[in-house]
Amino acid sequence: MELTIQGHGWEISRRFEEYVHKKAGRLDRYLPGVEDMRVEVTRQSAKEDAPKSLQLTIRRKRTLLRVEEQDADLFKAFDAALDKMYHRIARYKGRRIDRKRGGLAVGDEELAVAEALPIDAGLAEALPEEQRVVRVKTFPITPMSVDEAIEQMELLGHDFFVFMHADDGAVKVVYRRKAGDYGLLQPEK
Repeated sequence: MELTIQGHGWEISRRFEEYVHKKAGRLDRYLPGVEDMRVEVTRQSAKEDAPKSLQLTIRRKRTLLRVEEQDADLFKAFDAALDKMYHRIARYKGRRIDRKRGGLAVGDEELAVAEALPIDAGLAEALPEEQRVVRVKTFPITPMSVDEAIEQMELLGHDFFVFMHADDGAVKVVYRRKAGDYGLLQPEK
């Protein structure tokens, strides 16, 4: 498993890196086949006791699991994020078992991940300063069913998910509605 620890706006201590390496070694027992784990820490303020935002992301084949936690103590933030990750892994494994029992074939070809659609850079320059695009993400896109896209959206903890439909190859978006159910956005034919 490849482990990346990155600090945005400040230097990560050697003690914290060793702590993460020690705890990350146990992750393979919960979810075998993890290809890489990424820990990103962002300091919210220059003050030492200011909250730090920690994002923990693990990738396994084509499945991505992500959690985020904030705390002034970086070690507590990591422990809390790792605890959330263990719960997310348990939920992920439970859904895979439920789907297998339901008769759906589920190999290890889970899902691709999307947080946002890539946005044209020319659009960002035409917007006023307060509406500028400040982050652009790219992501691999894998054909999947609507149910698989909803599952991946839930695993990531997002409100929407962009995917390519396996049947017709069209790019579609599933989203969580305020009522708690799901919606599907698809292009006209």
